[in-house]
Amino acid sequence: MAVRPDGSSVALPEIYGQAGRQAFRILPDAKGLVYVPRDNQGDFWILDFSTKKSRPVAHLTDVTRIQSFDITPDGKQIVFDRLRENSDIVLIDLPSR
Repeated sequence: MAVRPDGSSVALPEIYGQAGRQAFRILPDAKGLVYVPRDNQGDFWILDFSTKKSRPVAHLTDVTRIQSFDITPDGKQIVFDRLRENSDIVLIDLPSR
């Protein structure tokens, strides 16, 4: 599932993201992966590549369908859209590493 620049394989834990849409983003510093788990409409999780462990980073209480998201170039915020009438634009600050 993953390879280093030299082509050697990297063992990663199994994560299950949403199918058929943009369900994950690699952090700008390439030290982790932010994703929305499958069957979960209100959480963002991060997989730390060095520890190979996942943890939640944000939970939305007003659950709606997240279509896509991205990480700001400085790696500090998640920008996302969601399907819901009368919704607002929301920025989530990622915790410092």
